[in-house]
Amino acid sequence: MIETSERIFDKPGDKPQKTNTSIRVNVGLLDTLMNLAGELVLGRNQLLQGVSSSNTKATEVSSQRIDMITSELQEAIMRTRMQPIANILSKFTRVVRDLSQQSGKSIDLVLEGNDVELDKTILESINDPLIHLVRNSVHHGIEMPDEREKIGKNPIGIITLKAFHDAGQVNIVISDDGRGLDPQKILRAAVSKGHLTDQEVAQMSEKQKMKLIFLPGFSTAKEVTDVSGRGVGMDVAVTNVESLGGVIELDSTPGEGTVIQIKLPLTLAIIPSQIITVGNERYALPQVNLSELLRISAAEVKDKIERVGDSEVVRLRGELLPLFDLSKLLGIEETYIDPENNDELLERRKNIADRRSKKHALLKDGKTRALNTFEDTKQERTTKDRRYHAESALNIAVVATGTFKYGLIVDDLHDSEEIVVKSVGRHLKKCTAYTGATIMGDGKVALILNISNIAQTAGLSTVSESVKLAKAADKAAETCKDKAALLIFKNSGSEHFAAPLNMVERIERFKTSAIEQIGNKKVVQYRGGALPLYELSQVLDVESLPEKDQQEVIVFKVKNREIGLMVTPPIDANEVNLEMDESTLRQPGISGSMSINDHTTLLVDIFEMIKRLNPEWFADET
Repeated sequence: MIETSERIFDKPGDKPQKTNTSIRVNVGLLDTLMNLAGELVLGRNQLLQGVSSSNTKATEVSSQRIDMITSELQEAIMRTRMQPIANILSKFTRVVRDLSQQSGKSIDLVLEGNDVELDKTILESINDPLIHLVRNSVHHGIEMPDEREKIGKNPIGIITLKAFHDAGQVNIVISDDGRGLDPQKILRAAVSKGHLTDQEVAQMSEKQKMKLIFLPGFSTAKEVTDVSGRGVGMDVAVTNVESLGGVIELDSTPGEGTVIQIKLPLTLAIIPSQIITVGNERYALPQVNLSELLRISAAEVKDKIERVGDSEVVRLRGELLPLFDLSKLLGIEETYIDPENNDELLERRKNIADRRSKKHALLKDGKTRALNTFEDTKQERTTKDRRYHAESALNIAVVATGTFKYGLIVDDLHDSEEIVVKSVGRHLKKCTAYTGATIMGDGKVALILNISNIAQTAGLSTVSESVKLAKAADKAAETCKDKAALLIFKNSGSEHFAAPLNMVERIERFKTSAIEQIGNKKVVQYRGGALPLYELSQVLDVESLPEKDQQEVIVFKVKNREIGLMVTPPIDANEVNLEMDESTLRQPGISGSMSINDHTTLLVDIFEMIKRLNPEWFADET
């Protein structure tokens, strides 16, 4: 092993002072770097020779070689910055021992994953947050020995510090087997300190209540001591971790303990990022903050984008996700390309789901502006949506940091790249939306987005986001609680019907010649057996089916038996609000009627219909 260090002079004439920039590097790693440097020189010579001789094949081969060597060199250099996390974890043995003696508690500290390596810069920055979290576990988490014995626990509490790699990140878990977090106690403290109102409290989930401990100035301690009660610590830990591009997750069970997980990137020097475009500018979005990429087609925008209060949201697998237009947050002039003539036009949509006007005026800079706004053209709109071009689709980057998860609307999504992080100049230090910059392959600069600060700029504070999403979820639940998925079909040219989609097994099409008449019943050979066929006119006062060459059949499963209902297309699935009229058109086999797609539609009661056609199936019912 060798050790390198730097010495600096504060002022001319000052004695040299040794700074804390020492790093221990394995000699074998230095040998690897020397070999790679030699390979890089050979590749450079081959590339120069290929270029000078205009040998395209040699140039391509040397370029590929340099690309491979550069990747290996990058990995080796990154390893020189890596230090074992044991360098900071080892000190916590004494910290916990001193705190436990001071508080009169018996606590054992368990350390796992000491050999996990982390970038030296991150390692030094994570020290303070870990100290805050461990002190909280000792003071607030672990109970006194006599209290633990009363509830059947071992009088000696256990705090575990564990580090491990997962999905290209370093995870640090601080867990204890103490009393856990009491959501009601946290709420009372939050309300008493003015962080929340009683109305906001009523709309929060248990997990959201626990996350209130990360609020600035928050504390549940009754007295101020050297260890706790000052209201600093947890919020500092969150701020420090998020400044490193990491996130903190909290999980607690009252009476069993608390688990706090910190997820950190391996390094801050080179990070994998998703390159995005907004307007004519490119930005880098760190993949550690990227959950997924979502694209909503032009025809689905008006249906999938919902508006709750003054916020626009999209429902993603049952979760309401706030949406923000990145161009508006960064103050970038919004433009779009007209698919008909490829002109660059100024964006005029006020809301995400709005449609554009067809009339424009040419500007001096070559762009065009609408002659009439969205409100002016409201009366010109029809029920048919003009938004159908692929260029009108929405590209959404779903990002997460800490307690925030939201969607950023961008213009274009490009490839993911490993970027070299450069610090921004002094004039951009106050632009909190960026963590740094990088130089792209074409020599242009792309700014790196700070997802946490963008969330705060958009107004998603820890509490306001929780309350907003809770209200949105409640409102959406009220809207959707009476919705049902129905299969829409026709009996004749003008008779529209619907049946519950969850009862449908399949939709089949048979040749009419394959349908057999046996007595007064119709059957068709189907999957090695006979499928009985019926039509609505056998039970309801409706028209008989018209004769045709092919017959559409909806297969239902009732009482573990399959039956086929002959219908007339089109057959379509739809989710509708059950605002049903149960009296006007009610008859045996019909539970009610409603308006679907501007047609009066009768809802078929499949059980009642089959009970009338085959009463023997229900003979065992009392």
